[in-house]
Amino acid sequence: MSMPQPSAPSPAGNRLLARLPWDEHQRVLGRGQQVMLDFKRVLYQPHAPLDYAYFMNVGVTSMLTIMEDGNGIEVATLGSEGVVGLPIFLGNTTCPLKFIVQVAGTALRMRADVLREETKGDNPFRRLLVLYHSAFLKQISQSVACNGLHTVQQRCCRWLLMTHDRVDGNVFPLTHEFLSEMLGVRRSSVTEVLHPLRERGLINTHRGQIEMVDRSGVEALVCECYRSVNEEFDRLFG
Repeated sequence: MSMPQPSAPSPAGNRLLARLPWDEHQRVLGRGQQVMLDFKRVLYQPHAPLDYAYFMNVGVTSMLTIMEDGNGIEVATLGSEGVVGLPIFLGNTTCPLKFIVQVAGTALRMRADVLREETKGDNPFRRLLVLYHSAFLKQISQSVACNGLHTVQQRCCRWLLMTHDRVDGNVFPLTHEFLSEMLGVRRSSVTEVLHPLRERGLINTHRGQIEMVDRSGVEALVCECYRSVNEEFDRLFG
C-alpha cells in the first residue's frame, strides 16, 4: 500500500505553496524564478499589463487604491501567506490597483501564461488559489469597513500587527511618511497616534524603523478587523 504524500515544506518560503502536495509543489517551484523585491518597488501600476505573479517568500507588499488626484490608501497587505497577481488566475490581464513593496524581501516570480497553464482544470494548485481568493476578499472587505468605521489609532495598530506577522523579528522599516500613505491620513496624525504607543512602552521608533516591544498591548488596542481576517484564513486553511 502506498503511503500518502506529505505536504511540502517550502524551501522558497511561501506558506501558500507549502500547502501543495510534494510533487505539485516541486513542479510549481521549477516554473518560477526567485527574485529580490526592494523597498518601495512597484510591482503593478493601475491598469498596466499583468506580466507576472509573485508568491512572496519574505517581505510585505501593499495593495493600494489610487484616486484621480494621485492620493491612495492601502486596502490589503500580502506576505508569505499569499500571492501578488491573483487577477491573473481569475483571467484578467490588467488590475485597477497599485502594488508596492512595503518591506523588502524575496518572491517566486511566475509568468502570467505559466500561472494560467498550471491552474487549468481541477487540480490542487487551482483549488488552493480559490481558497486564497475567498480569504483575500475577506481581508479587502474588512479593510474597507475598518477605514470607514474605526479610529486612526485602531487602524494603525492593525497595520502594525499585520506587518509584524509577516516579518522575521520585532524590528521592521517604517517612516511616518510611508505609514501616513498606507493609512490615508496626514503625517501629523501618524505622529499623534504613535506617540502614546511609545509612551506606554508598546513600541519603539528610531531611524526609520519600528520595534514591536509589547505585542499583547498593541493587540488590546486593535479593532475587531485584525482578528476577523485571521479567523477567516484559519477557517479556510485549517
